[in-house]
Amino acid sequence: MSTDIKILHASCCAKNSQIKKQIEEITSKNNMNVSIEEFSKIEDTMKFGTMVFPSIVVNGKVYDYRTHNSEEKLLSIL
Repeated sequence: MSTDIKILHASCCAKNSQIKKQIEEITSKNNMNVSIEEFSKIEDTMKFGTMVFPSIVVNGKVYDYRTHNSEEKLLSIL
């Protein structure tokens, strides 16, 4: 089963971010099957109910990336 990951950025931030690269490296190293999408348009990010950016949505649950940015913490939510 694939883990659905969405990365929510503020409108000023570009796609193909360091966050995406970090998650791809972690999931590859741990043989995890994931689907990653990035959003930065306000109409796309608002539907997740957060005003904290960047955020990560894992299978529908929103996490503040600033408190989950280490490999250990990311693995715990993936």
